[in-house]
This record gives sequence, structure tokens and C-alpha cells, in this order.
Amino acid sequence: MPGSAGAEVQEDSAAGAGVLPAPGAADTRASTSMPYPGFGAGRTVFHQDGLSAEGGAAEAWAYDAAGVFSSQTARRVADVLGVGGGVREEFGAYVVGERDGSGASVSLQPDGLASVSFHDPAKDPWRCVVVQPAPAPDDAASSGDGASADVAPAEPGACADTDHGVPPGRDAAVERLREVMGSLGLDTGGYEFVPEDLTAEQAAPRATTVTAHEVVQGRRTGTSWNATFSGAGLASLYGTLAPRVPLGTYEVVSPAEAVERLGDPRFAGGGPVLWAREDATAQGVPEIAPAPEEPVEPTVPPTVPEGSAIAWPVTDVTITGARLGLAVQHQPDGAAVLVPAYELTAADGGVWSVLAVVDDRLDFAPAAP
Repeated sequence: MPGSAGAEVQEDSAAGAGVLPAPGAADTRASTSMPYPGFGAGRTVFHQDGLSAEGGAAEAWAYDAAGVFSSQTARRVADVLGVGGGVREEFGAYVVGERDGSGASVSLQPDGLASVSFHDPAKDPWRCVVVQPAPAPDDAASSGDGASADVAPAEPGACADTDHGVPPGRDAAVERLREVMGSLGLDTGGYEFVPEDLTAEQAAPRATTVTAHEVVQGRRTGTSWNATFSGAGLASLYGTLAPRVPLGTYEVVSPAEAVERLGDPRFAGGGPVLWAREDATAQGVPEIAPAPEEPVEPTVPPTVPEGSAIAWPVTDVTITGARLGLAVQHQPDGAAVLVPAYELTAADGGVWSVLAVVDDRLDFAPAAP
């Protein structure tokens, strides 16, 4: 892993102000990935309390998709994953394997990360095998297949479960994914492998899923590999092959200036995003509102009285913490870069992200139509 060239913003317990520790002093433990900057909407006013006004510098990288996107790479990936057949082009991607989903296939996508997608339906524990209509009783008897009349035929058109056996355990699945990634030429030392936790309802799971998060300077970048194993073997695999190449060191704005950027349309893209932390306190928005305990009479909003002020809710947020990390940013032409970005934390625990690179190192020219 490369050494930390940037610095993590930490809170000075004595003065209560944000300080930049010396290079290399940042926490090297892998943590949740940096949020992507530049998306979302909202009417929010940001202030900062106690953050440092000192800037700094941090490394950046580009993902070299052009260096690996080729039919030869697709062929090599297919060989590693055991997918037979010739390499063909489909909608700009290189594809090997069955077209109709009846057998294993793999694709290499022409995106900025050289994404790989693999699926083997024969090992997919959730594959729907449609039950064909059962033969008539006379036909079954005359066929001499020895079928018992006591066995009820499966419902025609239903999905029949396929028993692939017991999937590998969490540790075994991690090692299998590590081996596959190593065979693809990836440095597995640069990834954090996390098997999926099982719930109480999954006492007898059909598959084991593992995610390998790319880690740079002790932090997840947001790119990853994901594999699903059934008892029959590798059922699916998704990930990115493009290697990182250095872009050099970039000056970054201070944490205090990063907060100002949250209100700058050039960086907010219509407004900053409130990101839930990846922990037990994060609450998702339910897709369906829960039913009321007692029936409620249908109603409509009250009519706005004449002369009323027009509601224009504005949220006031105070940012009290900042951490300099990295985030994947896609360029107008689709190229991907891994650049410095701040994770800004509000007093109430809300989290935003914004690009940290100084204005002088940004190209603000409009994207070509």
C-alpha cells in the first residue's frame, strides 16, 4: 500500500479545532468508502465550527482502462473463469460465452474502470428452472419410467428449486475470491475482503457473498469486486480491472473552504448530498409507508390563506468535522480518476462530501455537447 501523502483532519481535543496531522499520522485502518461528490439537491445553508483554515496536499490517481480493455484481456478473463467460446463484440463490449443465458458468460465493458461481469446460471442458486407440464397418467404408465402414482407432479410453469449443496463458509469464500482475483492479475493486498453477514433467517443459506473493497491509504475508494458462491462453485462475479496510475500530488483546499464549497453550485451540482453513515444508526427510507394504527379519514392539505408567506424551507447545518480522503470521479469522456475529497460531518451526524482539489487544478470548461 502506498504511504499517506495527504493528511486526515482530526479534532484537537484541547482546543476543539480541526488540525492537520503530519503526513503518515492518519489512521491506516480501512473504513467505509468516501461518498461521491457532486450530486443531489436541496436548500441548505452550511456553516463550520472549529475547522482548520490551512490547506494541504494529497495524491491522486487515474484508472487506466485503456491499458487493459482489449479482446485479449476478455479472453484471459474467460479462461480464468472457465468460459469457453470465441470473443465477440456486443454494444462496444467484449463478450465470451452463451448469448441466451443458457450457459456461463463473461463481459468486459468499455467504461472508465474496465468493468468485468460474469454469470454462470448452472451454479446460480436462485435460477428459475421452469417445470414442464407433467405427462398424462396413461403416458406415464406406458413410458415404463417407474414413476409412483403417489408422487404429486410439480405445478407446470413453476420454478423448481435446484440443490447445489452447501455453499462455502465465509473464510473459504474469501480465499476463493482472493484466488480468482490473483489469477486475474490483481494485487489482492490492496483490497479489504468482507463476507456478507448472515441473518437469523439464513440459517441454511443457498450462497455466500464476498465483497473485496479497494483500499488506498487505509480508506476504501468505492471500487470493489463482488462474488457469489453456491455449493457448485462461483455463480457470479463483478469488478473492475483498470489499474491505478499516479497523477501526482495536488494541492487541496482547507476544511473551512471545503464547507464553503457545499454552497457553491460549481461543486454541489444542484445541491449537496446528505449521506447516511454505513453503521447500525443509518436508517433507510421505507419504500411503502406503514399503515396507520387506526383508520384515518382521507383529507387534503389546507388551502393557503391570502397574503401568506410562501414556504421555502431552508436547513441550517453546522459542519464540525472533516476528513480528507479519496473518491472516484468520472470525467466527461467517461475516464475515471481517484481524487482527494473531503468527508464533512455535521453536529447531528449528517455527512456530506465535496471535491478537495484547489480551483487552479480544476478544468471548469463546459463539457462538449
